[in-house]
Amino acid sequence: MTAPVATDADALAGQLALRAEARAGRLVVALAGPPGAGKSTIVEPLCGALRARGLATEILPMDGYHYDNGVLEVRGLLARKGAPETFDAAGLALSLRALTAPGAPDLAVPVFDRALDLSRGSARLIAAETRVLLVEGNYLLLNRAP
Repeated sequence: MTAPVATDADALAGQLALRAEARAGRLVVALAGPPGAGKSTIVEPLCGALRARGLATEILPMDGYHYDNGVLEVRGLLARKGAPETFDAAGLALSLRALTAPGAPDLAVPVFDRALDLSRGSARLIAAETRVLLVEGNYLLLNRAP
């Protein structure tokens, strides 16, 4: 039997809260899809709805793992910024491993600043007491390297 699919942030928060409360450790939820699919539109209200239910929740955006424009220029990838190979996939994977390890401490993660068109390192803190981590990005489910 398949669980019903939530159709709004509050309903989805209810389903995720049940999952988070039924397990030890941090619940990691991936919101993946192409640009313009609505990931950012849903992740903020979802985070708010989970927090309103008393669950410490943070957002980890994949966009923070864009390589710097200088790195992209050296690699000949600046014109393709936003393509899978223009992200620090290994850095994201390392952050996720650290964030899901038992007893994970506070961890600073990067956030992409659209106005400046660059990633700002250590711009968001994922606190040790975070119970739900919402990871949002275009290529979270990409089935090829990187």
